[in-house]
Amino acid sequence: MSDSDRFNLDGIAADKARIEEANRTQRTTRDRSTQKLIALTNLPWLIAIAAWLLWKYL
Repeated sequence: MSDSDRFNLDGIAADKARIEEANRTQRTTRDRSTQKLIALTNLPWLIAIAAWLLWKYL
């Protein structure tokens, strides 16, 4: 980016659009890659609750 475009409103709008696109791309890739990891993180809690319920009511 040249110095004349750096402080120009068009240059600022272009930078803002580029940052928003990068954030949107990062969010979608992060969501897809971490969904299974989050599910695995919650799995021990679900097992513990199921075991406690079985112990309490059986």
